[in-house]
Amino acid sequence: MAVRRQLQELLQDPQLSGTITVEWPSSHAAAAWVSRSPSSLPPPSSPAAGAASPPRRRGPLPEECAMFQCRGCWAVLGDSLHLCAQEKRRLGLLVCFKVTNDVAWEDSLMVGLEGPLLGCAYKALSCRSCGLIVGFILYSASSDLAYLRGFFCFFKDSILCYLLKNQMIIEASKVDFPDVTLKEQLRELKEKLVEAHIRIELLIKKLEELEKRIIWQKGEALHQMQLAYYQDMQ
Repeated sequence: MAVRRQLQELLQDPQLSGTITVEWPSSHAAAAWVSRSPSSLPPPSSPAAGAASPPRRRGPLPEECAMFQCRGCWAVLGDSLHLCAQEKRRLGLLVCFKVTNDVAWEDSLMVGLEGPLLGCAYKALSCRSCGLIVGFILYSASSDLAYLRGFFCFFKDSILCYLLKNQMIIEASKVDFPDVTLKEQLRELKEKLVEAHIRIELLIKKLEELEKRIIWQKGEALHQMQLAYYQDMQ
């Protein structure tokens, strides 16, 4: 039970190292988009009830986080509290382990026929509000993309980020999120697993010794019964 509890805490409390940085665009049009005041921007949609968890004692403060919104209708699809990876080289993805109810996907699998998803089986993710394709859930893939299987992968080009600290909306492709690290939690978990393994081995040895003792006692009792029987016969 203790090991299971540690695993649950490990998966529920990812730790972030660093701060969110923004790559400011150089073009005047993009700069005008970014520099608009928060009052001129549509208010971000509220995430579905129970979909995004409240801030925890450990981890980033709320003002250090960001919400992921649909580029088409600004619906909230997730947040950086549930960000577990980023893929920058091939697809440009934000990878989350939890999303809001505004994210929908079909039951049928699709197979990539070209591009980076060639030969991969996946389900397309779409915005429930406007129907825009925003990403995918990978079910089978080549070895270099295997670590993405089962997670919610958002295309950065389809996502806007609402930064809570600055109250500003930025294109996801311009935002660099801190790496999620579980190094310390994994080290502690490994130590506890080793301790649990040692305890289990000691218990197995004690059970084997107890079993041998019980067998010996039964044999000794049977021997005494046989001696008593032969003495009665004489």
